Amino acid sequence: MRGAIPLPARAESPADRLAALLAESASALSQDARSAARLAAEATALATAASDVGARARARYLEGRAAELALDETGALAAYREALAGFQATGDDAGRADALRGLGQVYDKLGDAPQALAHHLRALAIAEASGDLRSQAAAMRTIGVVHSRAGRHEEGLDWYRRSLALSGAESDPVERARTLNNIGINQKNLGRLDESLATLRSALAGFRAAGETLGQAGALNNLGATLERMDRLDEAERALREALERSTATGYDEGVVNASLGLGRVCDRTGRPAEARAHLAFAMSSAERHGLRTFELEAHDALADLHERCGEPAQAVRHLRASREIERALMSEASDNRLKVLSVRYQVSAAQREADLLRAKQDELARANTRLAALNLDLAAADAQKSRLVVELERQTREDSLTGVANRRRLDQRLRDEYDRAVRYGRPLTVAIADLDHFKQVNDRWTHATGDAVLKAIANLLVREVRHTDLVARYGGEEFVLVLLETGPEAASAACEKVRAAIEKHDWSGIAPGLAITVSIGWCADTSLAGPDAMLGAADAAMYRAKAAGRNRVAGGREPGYRVRA
Repeated sequence: MRGAIPLPARAESPADRLAALLAESASALSQDARSAARLAAEATALATAASDVGARARARYLEGRAAELALDETGALAAYREALAGFQATGDDAGRADALRGLGQVYDKLGDAPQALAHHLRALAIAEASGDLRSQAAAMRTIGVVHSRAGRHEEGLDWYRRSLALSGAESDPVERARTLNNIGINQKNLGRLDESLATLRSALAGFRAAGETLGQAGALNNLGATLERMDRLDEAERALREALERSTATGYDEGVVNASLGLGRVCDRTGRPAEARAHLAFAMSSAERHGLRTFELEAHDALADLHERCGEPAQAVRHLRASREIERALMSEASDNRLKVLSVRYQVSAAQREADLLRAKQDELARANTRLAALNLDLAAADAQKSRLVVELERQTREDSLTGVANRRRLDQRLRDEYDRAVRYGRPLTVAIADLDHFKQVNDRWTHATGDAVLKAIANLLVREVRHTDLVARYGGEEFVLVLLETGPEAASAACEKVRAAIEKHDWSGIAPGLAITVSIGWCADTSLAGPDAMLGAADAAMYRAKAAGRNRVAGGREPGYRVRA
């Protein structure tokens, strides 16, 4: 329980006390992250005073682990980097691998998969060179996590199985339980629910046998999600209540939010709206407080569902609007982050190439001018590489990474230009928003991979059904915007109806048997509004009216409207 881990008694010497602090902090990580952080910080101070580089590196690594659990990515990165430098200085290969895995985990959570993989692969190489089977198994598991977070669930499973199959890895039961837990998550996401249930129960048993409270909290949350998908709601509720209890006891904030979300959904499905509302509201506020935007979005979606079923459309609309705003912000942030990552890589690559070329030039001048032609070839290759990177950077600023249509950044720029042109020359212009009906049910009934396939197909259909001069852009998770040039109200209504009908009639069975997709579309052709954002707002309101009128239809105009659950 929280606070149950005592501070170590005063040892006879500073060295003994430092060793005790490090051991207590490592043990506390699985039970109370806050106590672990305090103990590790005291160990850092003591190791610094004693000029013990190795002990300070281990203490900073433990501070990084605690910061990661507390969702402090910046603090975790700083601690892991200092730990890595200390381990390198003392030649501690096991420590280097631990710190590299920690850095990889944080980069993965920040959405930088290439950096995450680079650190995990370095950790794996060190573990293989030293023959450390425990460290090899851990590195393989974390590599699997990166693939899985990117939606490559089968590749993730392959790495997890390699981790389990590693000869001698059985000596670390906690690492084995972590890998089983990750396998169970992937099996659930792939729709293999019976396999997921058996695997997660094995993971939970492993965590219980090892007394790993934090691991139990994570496995119980995942077990509850699988049982919920299987409609075994009583069992799901028991698992989620225990997950909430253990997450609270360990100070595992992400686990608390996850369990509260699951309990809210289960209570809603079992006819307890008041209890469901309380759990979901708590999950929403906690997610907002800790910056867990994806969980906050899920809580708003679940509350919108609940209010709609309770006949409270105004509250449903409020939560749905908040959900869509978070979704749009997340997409915009993801696009910006990808651009920043590419920019940094380009700058580093360019600087390295310039330094390499300078050294080559100095060597050549010292020896002779006979290699001038070869240098020119190198410069040409570097320039070609630079040009390719610039082209890729430009594409990333304009294109949605999943669907290939224009992203939010490109939409904002193009819509402003077309609006200004239409107003200046008195030409017609229409903006339409198409929102998939009941899209959340696609992810819930099938998988997120199915949902991604649907979004790609929708994007292709939209591009096919409009003119090549028009613009198709992804606006939110399942929302797309059409910018229809030289298109007045009558033509806009016909164009949107054509798109709606094409999507309704499309054969979706190639993606999943029994799958049917429809869209609700709202459009606005009123260029007398204050600007492109006002036209988007009017189209959005019209789309709400299409949803309220029964979905799978088209609505136009600029009157205010309201939205029910998509």
